This record gives sequence, C-alpha cells and structure tokens, in this order.
Amino acid sequence: MISNRTAFALFRQATNASQSRRPWLKTATHTVSYGELCDRIERIGGLLAAHSVGVGDRVVTALADDVDAAVVIVALICHGVTSVQLDPGARNARAAALIERARPSLVIVDGALRQAWSLDANDDTIVEIPAAAGRSAGLASLLGGRSRSGLEVVIADAARITPPANVPPQTIAYILFTSGTTSQSKGVCISHGALFAHLETLARVYGLESDAQIFNTLMLSHADGIVQGPLLAFAALACVHRPLTFEIGAIERLLDAVFQLRITHMIAVPTMMALIVRIGSSQSNAFQGGDFRLLVSCGAQLEPALWLQMESTFGVRVINVYGLTETVAGGVFSGAGLGSGQRGAIGVPVDCELRIVDNNGADVADGDAGELLMRGNLIMSGYFDDEVRTGQALQDGWLHTGDIARRDGEGDYWICGRKKSVIIRGGLNIHPEEIVEVLNRSPAVREAVAFGQPDADWGETVVAVVAADADVREEDLLEHCRLHLEPRKAPGRIVITEGLPKGRSGKVLLEEARALASDRQTRPASESVQIEERVLETAAQCFGVDVQKLTLSATPDTVIGWDSLAHLNLVFAIEKAFSIRLSPREIMGIDSLNKVAELVRAR
Repeated sequence: MISNRTAFALFRQATNASQSRRPWLKTATHTVSYGELCDRIERIGGLLAAHSVGVGDRVVTALADDVDAAVVIVALICHGVTSVQLDPGARNARAAALIERARPSLVIVDGALRQAWSLDANDDTIVEIPAAAGRSAGLASLLGGRSRSGLEVVIADAARITPPANVPPQTIAYILFTSGTTSQSKGVCISHGALFAHLETLARVYGLESDAQIFNTLMLSHADGIVQGPLLAFAALACVHRPLTFEIGAIERLLDAVFQLRITHMIAVPTMMALIVRIGSSQSNAFQGGDFRLLVSCGAQLEPALWLQMESTFGVRVINVYGLTETVAGGVFSGAGLGSGQRGAIGVPVDCELRIVDNNGADVADGDAGELLMRGNLIMSGYFDDEVRTGQALQDGWLHTGDIARRDGEGDYWICGRKKSVIIRGGLNIHPEEIVEVLNRSPAVREAVAFGQPDADWGETVVAVVAADADVREEDLLEHCRLHLEPRKAPGRIVITEGLPKGRSGKVLLEEARALASDRQTRPASESVQIEERVLETAAQCFGVDVQKLTLSATPDTVIGWDSLAHLNLVFAIEKAFSIRLSPREIMGIDSLNKVAELVRAR
C-alpha cells in the first residue's frame, strides 16, 4: 500500500534491491523492471537537464509505443515536469493547435508523428523518438544484448540525474486536454497533491498490494489508461500488464491472458465488458485461477443487467468507479462493501464530499435530482490558461460535474442524466462542438448539430444533422469527418436536411433534431432492397466511405476505415439492420463483406 504520497518517495522505494528486480510493466514483447524504470527515469532527467527543462516546465508527449509512453510520463512526473499527453491518433490540426496552446519547453514525439503533424524539422525543442533501433556495442552492457526501443537509443548517453526530493504538491503533474474543438479543448490540470492522494485512495479501495497484477489496455492518452495503469502500479509498487490491444478478435486471447498471467485486478469500460460477456462466455473460468480479486468498471455508467451478467457468468467481484478527468480518475465507488452495493448506483464517495444542488445552488432533499458537486484533494487545479472556465467549474472549492444525480434513502448516489452535452461513446468523452466544427469546414454544409443517441453496445453513438443541398451525399460527409477526426469520434450517421429545426430566437431545437434523426433511422427500408445492397450500405456508414467504392469482396486489408473499432460497429449495425444475432464464432470469422452477406442470408 502507498505509504508516502510523493513521486520521490516511490522512486526511492523502487530502487531498493528487493524491489528493483520486480516487473513494473509487461507487454507482449517487453518487460520493464523497477530497476530499469528507475534507470530510465534518471536518464530522462539528464535529457531534460540538457534542454534546460526543470520543475514546473511543460513537456508535450505523443508516443505510440506503450512502453516508451508510460516510461516518459512517469519520469516527467518524478522530475516535477508537467506532462502534457496528446493522443498519437490526433489529426494534424488538433495536434498543432494543442501544442501551440501548451507552450511546451520540450516536445517528445514519434518520428512518424513529427512528419505527420508537420512539426518543424529544425526545431531543437523537439526530441524525436525513432520507430526502431538496432544494436550497438556501446549499449550492449546497458541493454543486456536485447533489442532496444527508440527511447532507449535517445537517452542512452544522457547523464543520470536523480529526481528532486521536494516537488511542491501544487506543481502540476500532468495536463490532459479533453475531447473538444481545437479552439475549445479544456486542459485539465492535475497537481502532484491531487494525483498521489487519489492514487492512495484507489489502492486502498481496490485492495492493491505490491503483489498485484493489474490488467489495463485502455489508451494511455486518457485518464483511466495512464492513471489506473502505469501510475497506479508505480504508486503501489505493483505490476501492470498490457499484453494486447483490445479488439473483437482478441477476446479469447484476452481471457487466456487473464488466466495465464495470474491477473488480480482488471480495469475495463462497460463496452469491453459487454463484448467479453457476448463473445467470451465459453471461457467463464478465465477469472477462476485463484488469483483474481476485482474487476473495475470505469469511463461510463455500468448498466445493472451487464453488471449482473459479468458477475454471474465469470464469478467475479465487480465495482464501478464514477469520476471525471477533473477528479484524476474517480471519487465515487459502488459494489460489494461500498454503500448498499446496489447495482446501477454510482455508490458512495471515498475521500471526497458530494452535494446535489438545484439551479439556485441550494441543496436538494434525498430523492430529488440536481447537479452533482464534488470536493476533495482529488479535484483538479483548474483548466490550463482558462480562468473563465475554471471559475465556472470550480466555485468555493466545489467542482460542478455537470451530471444530474439524486441520493436515495440509503445514502447511495445515482446518475439521472447530464447537464453537459458531452457524448460518452464506449467510455470516451466526445464533445459535439468538435464534430460540428469539422462538418462546418465542408463547403457543402451550411450548418450542423451533433449529439449522442442511446446505443445498447456503446452507451451512445454519435449522430449529426446537417443543413445542406439535396445532392450532398452522406457518404461524402462521413468520409470528410474521418479525414479530420480520430476514428473514435467520427459520426456513425449523418442526417441531411434542407434546414435545421429552430425556435423563434434562431436557436437550434436540439430535441427536434434528435427526433428528426430518430425518424430517419426507424423509417422502414423498401422491400425491394436486396441483402447485398443493405450490407454494403451499412458497411459504408460504419467505415465512413462511399458505398460506390465498396464491393462484397472488400476485406479489412482493402478498406482503410475497417479497423477494430469499425469491425465492432459493423457487427452491431448488421444485427440491428437485419434483426439478427451473430454468434461469437461468426463474429470473429468475418473476414469480408461477402462473409457478412452469407451470414445474413443464412438467417
């Protein structure tokens, strides 16, 4: 358990002879021991010193390699340098805008991203990490003869500098820019004090000891990926595993890994859990090796039915964590031993306080709904360089979450809805303003609105309604979105209309736009539409491509948009379009659109 809530204290514990040989991070190809981590922390300290980067300075990081990304983030925090983490999948415009906003002293970025993002090739404040590296005699002793990562090559000759012993707790540990437009993204600033106080809370609630084996494959550029993975493992002197990328074809391998790696704790979002229940139920003994202790659901609301399915099918204890990027990773917990344990509730606060207030800021009675407020050591310092939004979110020490909640008579808190317009798709926060900004760049679009629609598999799916000429095709707008947005943010559907519904004041009537989208979705298809045509149309929407460019012979190798996420979208969309349900074997056997058509015809 965490005994001293500072990065330096943890660094010192990690250098102990008994601890240094133990693994901190394991992937399918690499294992980093605590001794190796500490060595790299010191060498990264030398790299920072060589660029005159010190405590409180900001460093932007964007690294696709999980090992390098995790090492760099932990090292920056240990040296008191603020890590500004960007998603390696960000498009050029967003990346450039966020780097400019962050005003970093240094940028540590993959070579491929430096080129893709058009970063100045002559800028000496950019440290480029090569994609691959060979061997050299000079490093043989350091690396023990094994292949080395790009990061190891860059820091091989750096001086070894021990992290500072006293980093003020108000120093910003990291900044995460929330999903949003290039001009409106909010940079959430988490201090050292908030980070390490909350890591102690998480370790205690989860029952983490140094023998814990944490399974977390979530994205490291998001809070639940980095905080509840490498940082939580470091804070508990435990081990975090990232053996594979979560995708539909890897469910069986994922469950095998849980058993074989003797995992004790797994961090997942509800969408992952739904797919595990759906596809992996035949491996119900995966969590029964005698080591597994806890499955943590985070990122989105966990529906009671899925919660029960997970527990009954796999015999695991499940707890749900409610929190925001602004609260490090959590704050409110539910499950056995937490509050009344009611499935579906977000539960009770741990090491923080909650209030529910009405529109006038007055506390409401139990059973009544109002906005949920949080206060405690875990709360962010504010939004980077944005006093207005910080003042709106933080008032008298209370964070206004934007979520509507109620408290029942037993003291459990329940989420009733959201005051904010944010869309939560598979645990990822998506701001509709970003979708609208991209759509409005198209000369074919006069104006647009975007919102989330309930979805049984993803929680919500992104839908847009645009005002455009009748000859504009949905396929073209979807392709436009995929060119300028990360795949996870692109709309699943775009409804084209002559004009958006508006009130007398000229403001778009969001509920009428939602109704318009629902009407178009539920309108029955013509009986003359053939199965093959509907399969192609459905696939075109999922992949964001022109249906004219697709044939039944299309495969993941021939369609650029057919990635793991799109594969899941395709399965769900086909099941809904044809009112069928595919078996796990059928889902994993889909290798072409012709195979999809065959499965539909067989029904």
